[in-house]
Amino acid sequence: MDHETYQNIRPYFDSEIHEAVGRVLQYDGFRGFLKNFLYPNNFEEGVKEIEKISSVREFQELISGNFFQLIINQTIKNLNVVGLENLDKNKQYLFISTHRDIVLDSALLQVSLFYRGFETTRSAIGNNLVPSELLVEVAKMNKMFLVIRDGSVREMLDNSFRLSSYIRKSIMEDGESVWIAQRNGRTKDGNDLTQQGLLKMFAQSNSDKTLIECLQDLNIVPIAISYEYESCDALKARELVLSKEGCYVKQPGEDFNSINTGVLQRKGNVEIVVGKPITDMLDGIESCRPANDMLKDIAQLIDNQIYNSYKLWKTNYIAADIVSESNKYAEYYTEEERADFEKYIEKHVQHTDVDKVEFKLILLNIYATPVFNKAKIQ
Repeated sequence: MDHETYQNIRPYFDSEIHEAVGRVLQYDGFRGFLKNFLYPNNFEEGVKEIEKISSVREFQELISGNFFQLIINQTIKNLNVVGLENLDKNKQYLFISTHRDIVLDSALLQVSLFYRGFETTRSAIGNNLVPSELLVEVAKMNKMFLVIRDGSVREMLDNSFRLSSYIRKSIMEDGESVWIAQRNGRTKDGNDLTQQGLLKMFAQSNSDKTLIECLQDLNIVPIAISYEYESCDALKARELVLSKEGCYVKQPGEDFNSINTGVLQRKGNVEIVVGKPITDMLDGIESCRPANDMLKDIAQLIDNQIYNSYKLWKTNYIAADIVSESNKYAEYYTEEERADFEKYIEKHVQHTDVDKVEFKLILLNIYATPVFNKAKIQ
């Protein structure tokens, strides 16, 4: 595929950043963002500084990095990053991550990489999550590439092949690591599962190699992000109740509300665990079998590493004991901490407009399921 093939999905090059900055500064929404978050006391001076931006790195340092560091300081008690020693700064990787928050899953990893001397990644984002020209501009300035999720069946197949080719090109030709969520859409029930179709997509663009060889080329690294207080937990539980009842319809602006809620709500402690590359582990996958069987085993390989990497918080252990009606994990929390978490859950239950019993069970399982998944593989 030639350069023009990726024109509508790729992020901006350094040579395009200065003009893009000039365009976004014409939007009232972007100027309001700068005034409210980054330059509340010296807006005009801030704009002059931003007008000088001429590279992706400068944009990430002055805009993205400063904004998300502000969010970390205001909404996260402690952000811990584990496993960066598993990475070689001279290699490129395909990071396959748990997906609990629309923006923060990738953003927190990018900030962690940036301030620890690693290059940030190109990151996948669904085109449905950037519905305006302003958001597309900002995404492309921030090394994000678009995953096109609409169109005819033929168009979807073409888009999938193009996406596969672009990810491979990024890693093997452009020297850029890539971040992508392990599934299409966030995990809403606490059960993180890598989609086999995603792994199949990665191999689509190279028919000269076996499935295993294609995936080994990409240096896949699982990423587990554990939030003490789940992003948009009540919104997710409400959506699942309505979905079970067959009456859930996504409302206009709902994705933006989820983004806003996830970014601004308090999350307690957060831990990012960078796993080990599975490149050599793929040698252990029996290859003389149908592709779907191999894909199932590879997905399980990724999931098991993710489950083993979970940081389980007091909220997880308490929820697991409540759901299982036991005190199996009582050693990990105090009675006071359990009472506080139960109050947190009940507050959400009292304010919901859906079936409260079903809502409470789903909400608790969002927190409890990581405990059960980790226990299964141990």
